[in-house]
Amino acid sequence: MFDRMNPSPPAQGADVVARAVGALALAALAVIHVVDLPATLGPVPLVGLGYLGIVAAAVVTGGLMITRSHWLVWAAAGGLAVSAMGGYVLTRTVGGFLGDHGDIGNWRCPLGMAALSVETLLILLVALAAWQARTRATNLPPRPRLAAGHVPEYSQPR
Repeated sequence: MFDRMNPSPPAQGADVVARAVGALALAALAVIHVVDLPATLGPVPLVGLGYLGIVAAAVVTGGLMITRSHWLVWAAAGGLAVSAMGGYVLTRTVGGFLGDHGDIGNWRCPLGMAALSVETLLILLVALAAWQARTRATNLPPRPRLAAGHVPEYSQPR
């Protein structure tokens, strides 16, 4: 599936640093959810399955982020961070979201605060990557275009 993506342009300094920090943040997000996973698998299996999905998505996205700089990878990282953050907020506010009744109002969970911090960092990195891509795109020289009606000489019959 990823073979059809355009080859990555040569990495630039800020891009390499942003990708490295993003991959580390995704790894941290996975570790936080692995540490909290045993407590969620027994009583509330749907939350545990959500945690497994977050861990798997973070590992895959982090691996892709290390190998290439592509907007789809950054979009996946941002989507994962927003989804995980949204799940945290829903389990603390909406009664019975995914069958979790015990965390309503539990905003001071240390692992939850750590996860929110990492997810915020990921969202900021995605915004930075989008800004960098836009800056690069506006600084590219325009491609030369053929004049209307002009046929290149190599395509003219002899």
